[in-house]
Amino acid sequence: MLPEPEDPGSHHLVWIGRFMLFLWPAGALAWLLRSRWAALAFAAGGLGSLAFWFLHRWVVGRMLTPSVRRRWFFALLGLLKLALLVLLLRGMMACLPREALPLATGILLFVGAILLEALRLILWPEAGARD
Repeated sequence: MLPEPEDPGSHHLVWIGRFMLFLWPAGALAWLLRSRWAALAFAAGGLGSLAFWFLHRWVVGRMLTPSVRRRWFFALLGLLKLALLVLLLRGMMACLPREALPLATGILLFVGAILLEALRLILWPEAGARD
């Protein structure tokens, strides 16, 4: 069986993942200047964001299939990944209610990574054409 050709947009998803892996420890160190609890909340939110992002990539990649049953199965898994984020928020707000800002910042890690990928493509447009 031949391997499936790679989607041209998947390279951008790889870059977004790389940016997230860079921003996560950098943000935790920055929040450490405020307090260790803020750094912990950011790290937990960032870990949830990373888990959400990589689970999203996996689910959506498997959802793009001609099989209707598989599409429905992975669509339901897509909904369950939202439950992961809700459970993380609920648990962290119960444990560290005073650290809502670092937690929210950590959860929005993927937004920062998407913006960095957009900036990379603005500064080096040929990288997007090659990818």
